[in-house]
Formats: sequence, C-alpha cells, structure tokens
Amino acid sequence: MVWVLVFIAVIVAWVFIRFLMDFNRQRDVIAAKGGIKTIYKLLIDGLLEYRSARIIQDNKDLVTIGGTFTDPIFNRECGLWSVIIQPTFKLLNVKYQAHIDLGGGETTKQMWDFPIDMPQEEILSVIKKKADEFEVYGVFK
Repeated sequence: MVWVLVFIAVIVAWVFIRFLMDFNRQRDVIAAKGGIKTIYKLLIDGLLEYRSARIIQDNKDLVTIGGTFTDPIFNRECGLWSVIIQPTFKLLNVKYQAHIDLGGGETTKQMWDFPIDMPQEEILSVIKKKADEFEVYGVFK
C-alpha cells in the first residue's frame, strides 16, 4: 500500500517538474525574442492609442495596459479598464476588464485565447470590438 502512495507522489513530482521546465523554457524563448513588449509591439501600441492608456505592469510573464473612462458631459473620470496580455505555451491569453460608475455601475469581463501565430491586427480588432461597447463613455482618443 505504501509503494502505491510513493508511486503516485513520484508521478505528481515528475509532472510538476516537467511543467516548471516547460515554463522556464517558454520564458527563455520570450526573453530571447526581446520580451513581450517587443513580440507584441503592434498589439500593445494599438491598445495604447486609447485615451489615458498606459502600461501598468510589464514583466517577463505578462503586460497589463489600462486607463480610465471619461464622462463626456462632466469631463471627469468615471471608470477603469484594463487589458492583460499573457503568452502561454501555445496560446496568447488576453483578458479585458472594464468597470463604469455611471448609472449605477456596469462591469464587463472577457477572456480570449488566441493562437500564438495569429496576426496581431486581428487580435486587436477583436479586443477593440469588445471595447467599442463602451465607446459612449469616451474611452477612445
């Protein structure tokens, strides 16, 4: 009975070690290509075109871009939005999140998994289509 538990523990440890090795290999590949900001420059630049957009977080694993919504009548901040760009093993994971305080508040979240080799223009159009739903709140430039 004990040997079964030892066998299971060895299998779990092996899977965990393989995951860490693959994860480190992926980080090395991204670093060798110049980092996420270099690899996804077109996508990031497209998102930075939005009003008040800025890079909030930039590290080896992900880039977060965010900004504020502006009330078009009173010209004041009325909400926040962010996009997290994170490459995974064979996919580009993009998470869009927005919250608007007008009219009782509204929150939206969307997550996409794009193939790594998908053109960045297409990825950007999908994200902007979702962001267009909030255009009335003045998110655009």
